[in-house]
Amino acid sequence: MRRISLILTSVACLLLSACVSAPAPKYQPGIDNSSLLLQQRLKMDVGTFTAAQDVENRSLGLRGSQLKGGSDGTYATYLREALVTELETAQGFVPGSDLQLEGQLTANELNASIKEGTAKVGARFVLKRQGQVVYDKALVAEHGWESSFVGAIAIPAAMDNYGTTVQKLIGKLLADPEFIAATRGA
Repeated sequence: MRRISLILTSVACLLLSACVSAPAPKYQPGIDNSSLLLQQRLKMDVGTFTAAQDVENRSLGLRGSQLKGGSDGTYATYLREALVTELETAQGFVPGSDLQLEGQLTANELNASIKEGTAKVGARFVLKRQGQVVYDKALVAEHGWESSFVGAIAIPAAMDNYGTTVQKLIGKLLADPEFIAATRGA
């Protein structure tokens, strides 16, 4: 009887959480973002991105599992790399450009609850033209999706949807009329 109880407990633990530590999935550029970049013919460099002191920058917990940040293990770098990917896709990434985007991660949350998963990513974006600030604004994107009781389903879904949330944040930046005006020198 004790052996059956132990087996059932083990199976339940496997279903509820996958207990893994994984890097964030490679960022995939968004079609809407690429379209905006192509329409605007935007050309720029992407500088340094950091994280605010009170923002989780290295690891997000998901039911006992951990999702790690970008190539250096941080989410500030993940956001920077996402912006570079978006610009490269639209042939707008120009290292050394007079127009340079920098930023600071201001919000970074991920939740893989039983019914609904949620993510929130925010950043303060600073655009400089020849070293002079021409745009400085904080933006936040939130995203929700249907989750699952089964951890082996909910955790990968949360990891994938984190990237979607970053896409939304970048989309907010690219569609912001003040940002568009700043990129054109208006």
